[in-house]
Amino acid sequence: MKKVFYLIILIGLYFVQKTNAQAPVGFPDGITVGTGASIPAGSTYKMAIAGGIITEKVRVATNGTVFWADFVFDKNYALRPLSKLENYIKINKHLPEMPSTSDVNKEGIDLAETQALLLQKVEELTLYVIEQNKKIERLERKSKRFYPKK
Repeated sequence: MKKVFYLIILIGLYFVQKTNAQAPVGFPDGITVGTGASIPAGSTYKMAIAGGIITEKVRVATNGTVFWADFVFDKNYALRPLSKLENYIKINKHLPEMPSTSDVNKEGIDLAETQALLLQKVEELTLYVIEQNKKIERLERKSKRFYPKK
């Protein structure tokens, strides 16, 4: 009789544990971790953490909210002339399309959006390097015509 009783308790605990593990836990006001963490009123954020987070891997699901930067390699993409880029940087102290320090301090950054912007800048740099290389090759060919090797 004692064995049956223990077996019933173990089966009951198993089902309670399994049910609890699968049931989502709701926090209507969101979750805060650490002293000073707060979720701004009226925001859609669900978690605030004071201090840092250490993890081995992060995956940001964009759900179609971020446009990846492959458009840079479209034949109709207008790459900004380097002189205009230089002028923009002198005036604004940051790259075009990238947020300024004050914007980041005020609003933070969206990881997916920032990664897409950084990729756009890398792809633009790649196009600038290709363009510069073509100019160098043209100059080398021109130079060989005027100054052939002896």
